[in-house]
Amino acid sequence: MATQYNNKFNKPKITKPVPAPATKAAAPAAKPGKRGYEPTQEEIATRAFEIYVSEGCREGSDLENWLRAERELRGAR
Repeated sequence: MATQYNNKFNKPKITKPVPAPATKAAAPAAKPGKRGYEPTQEEIATRAFEIYVSEGCREGSDLENWLRAERELRGAR
């Protein structure tokens, strides 16, 4: 709540907060693996790490793993 001071009595005057404007609900996102799904960077990173571990922690394949994870999550196989 916002507080304003009334100069006549020097007591705080309590005012009601202004409500935030209503927002539209977000459209439901497509499911992972479906065309049109846009995965988050965290999802891509998690999948890329899973690929890295499943392939024996091979060094130097981070970009390949990242791109493969993006393709898998977006459904473009």
